[in-house]
Amino acid sequence: MKTVLQGGVVVRPDGVFAADISFENGRILEMGEHLPCEGAETVDASGCYVLPGAVDVLVHCLPERLEDTGDAAALGGTTCHGWAVPADCGEAEVPAQLPVDMVRLAPAQEAEAADGALRLLDARLLEAAGAAAGTLRTAARAGATVLLRPELPGLSRFLEEELRSAGRTAVSHWTAAAPEYVEEEAARLAVSLARAATCPLALLPLSARGSLEAVRLARERQQPVWAATGPQYLLLDETSYEEGAAEGLKYAMFPPLRAAGQAPRLWDALADGLLDAVVSDHHDTTFAAKWEAGAADAFACPPGIPGVETRLPLLFSEGVLKGRLTLPRLVQCLCSNPAQVLGLGRRKGDLRPGFDADICLLDPAEERLLTARRLHQGDYTPFEGLSVRGWPRAVWLRGNRLPADSREDGGERARHGMWLSGGAD
Repeated sequence: MKTVLQGGVVVRPDGVFAADISFENGRILEMGEHLPCEGAETVDASGCYVLPGAVDVLVHCLPERLEDTGDAAALGGTTCHGWAVPADCGEAEVPAQLPVDMVRLAPAQEAEAADGALRLLDARLLEAAGAAAGTLRTAARAGATVLLRPELPGLSRFLEEELRSAGRTAVSHWTAAAPEYVEEEAARLAVSLARAATCPLALLPLSARGSLEAVRLARERQQPVWAATGPQYLLLDETSYEEGAAEGLKYAMFPPLRAAGQAPRLWDALADGLLDAVVSDHHDTTFAAKWEAGAADAFACPPGIPGVETRLPLLFSEGVLKGRLTLPRLVQCLCSNPAQVLGLGRRKGDLRPGFDADICLLDPAEERLLTARRLHQGDYTPFEGLSVRGWPRAVWLRGNRLPADSREDGGERARHGMWLSGGAD
């Protein structure tokens, strides 16, 4: 049955339009003023922004958490995300039916990875430059882009052991194991290796000024380097580690949070296009697990934070409403650019006829206080107590409206998502 969203403000990567939008059979039909609605289901979108369903490049979770993570993503307006496949993940463990569309991010060295797909490069390979260049060259021959978290694990382990030897194991020393220069050097090295291998590179998440400079220099010589940051680096800083173990462990992540002066540079890079996108870099590690492992030794704490549900509301509230981003730039950073790097740019990330009817109806007037009790992405949020204005009122995945509570009548969860092959538009 055809559906027409009436009276909303449509936001696309190329502009903002007061228009209706219609969709049927999972695809967008047309956009225009006063679209005919005879025989169609109509939805009043007055007072709302009509956005493409958001796309999140990088999400980490165990196979058994894919469904819950997908539910949380949908509630935050994200209808498609990449999944970093954990090591030793068997095919039988992965659910066939999903809450949202997902793309498996295979290891870069996996021979069976689909041609043209986005692949993950283990940062440990950077410390064996020849092997890394060979892996990148293999990926380049397959038409793939390689995704990399810029870090030097061996160097960080060396720094951790020095800190342990000095008795500096409190979470307040977390940044000392991965200072800015480690990320910057990893970014520069990765760019050089990708240049030698003629392989497109995606760096994320970036947190430091020097890493941005590596991207800038690569772009100036026309090298294909894609880059993203995360909401945590835009909105939080290293003072969070001073809150004591009971709170500070919540922010144990790589790269670590940086000095407060870094965030404005990241916002500027996001606004001017040096940074292409914002990813959640969501991890499903619970605070209970962090506390159990890291209370006595912060460096034993599993790194990573939840964030798949709050990415879009945070960027709208802190970016658009505070004048840091325009609405079209928001859509580029959260929808179209992530879709393109996942190889889905001809079907997702925009509201064009023929594209998947992945739509987020964002209510800019709805204000929520972020608290773990009201979220679905884990047992804590690093943004606890932050007031956010702008939240999805309704979300459609290929024309299927996703329930606001992630459950249909009778307690059955809606499952309209599917596995997609990155690179196969």
